[in-house]
Amino acid sequence: MDQSPTSADGEVEAPTTDESGAAETEASRSSRATVGAARFRPATAPSKPFVIALLLAIIGLLVFALAASALFVFGVGVALAFFLVPVVNRLERRGMRRWVAAIVTVVVTLLGMVILLVVITDVVVNQGIQFVENLPAYLDDLGQTYRELDLPGWLRAGTDTIIVSVQDNVRGIDQGAVVAGLIGSTLDLIGGFFAWMLLPFFLFYLLKDQPTMAHTFYERVPLPWKDDVSKVLTITVGNFAQYFRAEFLVGSILFVMVTVGMIVIGLVTDSQLLIEFAILLGVIAFIMELLPQIGPIISYIPALVLAIASGPAAIIVVSVFYFVVFNIEGSILVPTFEGRMISFTGASVLFLIAIGFALGGILGAILVLPLASIVRDVFRHFFDQAVLESLVIDQVVTADTRAADG
Repeated sequence: MDQSPTSADGEVEAPTTDESGAAETEASRSSRATVGAARFRPATAPSKPFVIALLLAIIGLLVFALAASALFVFGVGVALAFFLVPVVNRLERRGMRRWVAAIVTVVVTLLGMVILLVVITDVVVNQGIQFVENLPAYLDDLGQTYRELDLPGWLRAGTDTIIVSVQDNVRGIDQGAVVAGLIGSTLDLIGGFFAWMLLPFFLFYLLKDQPTMAHTFYERVPLPWKDDVSKVLTITVGNFAQYFRAEFLVGSILFVMVTVGMIVIGLVTDSQLLIEFAILLGVIAFIMELLPQIGPIISYIPALVLAIASGPAAIIVVSVFYFVVFNIEGSILVPTFEGRMISFTGASVLFLIAIGFALGGILGAILVLPLASIVRDVFRHFFDQAVLESLVIDQVVTADTRAADG
């Protein structure tokens, strides 16, 4: 082992001028060196623990896929635990027993969820049914406005065909079927009441035993895997929590903006419809924020229908208002609250949402972005690590070598 020269009293002597010059020369050579040729080491066979873990992971995914409907409640519990574990930890640090902190957190969370669900259901059911009932009249008003316009014959003929088709479809909506569908959904919810009864207890045990479960799990992870497992868990929990926390904040801001905006526009343009359905439009904006890119556009459609039934002034003001809201959401709110976590291009987002719809319906479309970001970040971690471990440098080219070759 190399040792630095020492003086008689044991102090380390400073390097001589010749030694310093040699060190500087070596450092300068290293700084001018670049890789001229490199290759990867041949891949080695995976270890037996890795094969066993991979088989268990595949079996677990198959079981989850086959029993997804039955495990949905537990998935909701795990998702809630992402957000509530820090709350319980903070209460425990302030002197509260962990099981007491878990009970308090679960009770307050469930009460808030019930109140929010009742309010949203009341708005959607009451105002939603009223909106569907009045939709034919709104379209008739739109037709009257359209007939008063001076349009070329070819444009009017094509537009007439579209309007007649839309009106026939709307008039064909069975309002009784809509109400029956809402009642059926409510009965299905009641039917699943017993399954949802497990949620508070499952969530309580998750929050109470989380430190023990985390410690036991991490303790059983083989030593060579500990850093990688820790990194994967950090990416998974962080991306999920950050994404949905950001979506909730952005959706809440849009709810307030749209609700207040519709009331103000209704007062300015003397449109009672916009005032009457302001909360419903705000709720739609909040929910549709879960669908990036296309969600805000979908939330604009019912507002446009109401504006059309209210007059030309309302159409212009509502369209300008939603255009401003779209730009605020895309240029300020999303970058501020989501940051660089979901750094996909617009085309990639639409592509991923289409895949999510195809695989899991509306739930798949909502979950596809955080899942895709987790897959991306985990892949980058392991791929970069594999490159560093497998790269073999066969030739180092310095500036002097390049000059001699030249």
